[in-house]
Amino acid sequence: MKSSILCVCAALAALPLAAHHELRAEFDEQKPVSLRGIVTRFDWNNPHAFLYVDVKDPSGEIVNWAVEWASPLDLRRTGWTRDALKVGDSVTVEAWLARDGSKLASGRTVVLASGKRLLEAPDTGAAAETEAVRTRGQAKPTPRWPDGHPRLGVVPGEKGYWASPSASSLVETTAGNIRIDHDGLLANLDDAGKVAPFQPWAKGLYEYRQRTLLKDDPMLSCLPPGGPRMFQVAHGVQFLEQPERRRIFALSGGGNRNWRLINLDGRALPQSEDVTPTYFGYSSGHWDGDTLVVESDAFVERFWFSNGGLPHTEALRLTEKFSRPDFNTLRYEVLVNDPGTYTRPWSSAWPLRWVADQDIQEYFCQDNSKDEPHMVGPGAAPERR
Repeated sequence: MKSSILCVCAALAALPLAAHHELRAEFDEQKPVSLRGIVTRFDWNNPHAFLYVDVKDPSGEIVNWAVEWASPLDLRRTGWTRDALKVGDSVTVEAWLARDGSKLASGRTVVLASGKRLLEAPDTGAAAETEAVRTRGQAKPTPRWPDGHPRLGVVPGEKGYWASPSASSLVETTAGNIRIDHDGLLANLDDAGKVAPFQPWAKGLYEYRQRTLLKDDPMLSCLPPGGPRMFQVAHGVQFLEQPERRRIFALSGGGNRNWRLINLDGRALPQSEDVTPTYFGYSSGHWDGDTLVVESDAFVERFWFSNGGLPHTEALRLTEKFSRPDFNTLRYEVLVNDPGTYTRPWSSAWPLRWVADQDIQEYFCQDNSKDEPHMVGPGAAPERR
C-alpha cells in the first residue's frame, strides 16, 4: 500500500443522513475529506458506530481519526456486520469534517484494500420507497380482533412493526410544495411561514432552530420523541394491544425503548391542576368504526414534537386517528391544537408501512453517545437564507 495520506477532496455528493439527531449541526457537508490509513478500533454500538483510523498527515505524523456512522440497526441494511472492519485493516474513508475542527468526521463510504465498499445507511425516504415497492400488490386484508376492530399490532404467531413513514417531518397538509429534507430542514427558509400557522414568537423560534441546523434538538440528549414525532423517527413503532384491559401501548423503536399508554376505558383526560406534564402526555381513545381516535394533552415543553424544530407549549392538545385500511398500511392523522403557539388548529397525515417477519430491535441512544461536545455553539452555524 502507498504511504498513508490525508487529503481534502474537491467535492463529494451531498448525501442524506439517518441518525438520532441532525448531524449537519456537527458536520459540514461542504468540507469533504478522504482518510487513508489503518483501523485501530471499530465500535459497533448504538446510537452510532465509530471507526478509528490512524492516518499520516502531510508532516508525517500519525493522527488517530474518529469516523462516525449511523446506528448498526441502519448499517445492517447496506451489508455491514460487526466484523465488517477489523483492527489492522487498510481502508480509505470518504467523510464530512466536524465543524469544531476536531479529528472527527461523519462517514459516507469505506473502501477496503480488497476493493470491497461499505456505504452509509440509506435515508428514511429511500427506505420507504423500497418498502413500498416490495409490498406493492401484496396487501392482505386488514387483520381483526374477534369484536371486529382492526388489529394495529402483530397477528399471533407472526412478527412485524410499522416503519418507513412517507413523510419524515410534520408539515400542515395544506402547506403546498415545500422542499424539506428528512431531518426537517427547509431548503428555503422563506418557506417557514407555510409549515404551520405560527404565532410570531413561534415562527421566530422555528427559524432560529433552522438557522442553527437543529443543534438544540432534545433528541441529541436522548430525550423521547413525543407526539407525532414518534411516528416519523427511524427504527419504527409497534402497538401492544390489550383489549381485555382496554388499553394499547405504543412502543417506539426510535428512542430508548420509550412507550406510551393509550387508555380505551372511557376515562376523561386529567385536569391541569392534578397532573404532571410528561413527554408523551396522557391519552384517552375510542373506536369510531375502523378508526382509533385518541385525545392527548398534558405535554411538557422540553421535547420537539417534530424533527424540524416546531415549538409547542404546555397548552398543546393532539387529536390523532389511526386506521389500517389493509395489512401493510397504517394511516396516521393528527390535529394540532396549541393556541399559545399557533393561530389556529392545523392537521397533517401520512401512512407507514408494515415491516414483516421482524421485531423492533433494541436501541439505546445513551450506549455510545459522543456527539454533544462537538455540536456547533450559538451563532457558529452558518446563516441559512
